[in-house]
Amino acid sequence: MNGKCGTNTRFMNNFLLVMLGGGLGAGARYGVAKLMPDSIKEVEFPWATLTVNLIGCFLIGLTWQALAKNHALNALFVVGFLGGFTTFSSFGLDGVKLINQGAFTSFFLYLFISNIVGLLFVVGGVKLSEVLRITI
Repeated sequence: MNGKCGTNTRFMNNFLLVMLGGGLGAGARYGVAKLMPDSIKEVEFPWATLTVNLIGCFLIGLTWQALAKNHALNALFVVGFLGGFTTFSSFGLDGVKLINQGAFTSFFLYLFISNIVGLLFVVGGVKLSEVLRITI
């Protein structure tokens, strides 16, 4: 067996682990939203999203370095589960990595683009769907 075949097998195994973890993470996200008390849901604030984002940030901080050398568990939990649960945890981790590298300009640029430009893209998508009258 040549090195390329082993690399392809490892890629496929990790790919499947990411898919499994992503499905479980998305299910957990849905579960958190459904388990929120009705009294919290009545307040016009995205409590479920905030809760998921904060839990995800804590969990990625807890597990990122611990699972760095175990590619299978990293694929399953960090990339898969947390990616399906909340991408905000990845956003937070990427920010911490930039700060740890001393790349403060890149950090603030990333922060600005992700938040401000991201919100503008959402507005643009909403406006485009209204203009095209997209309904499914």
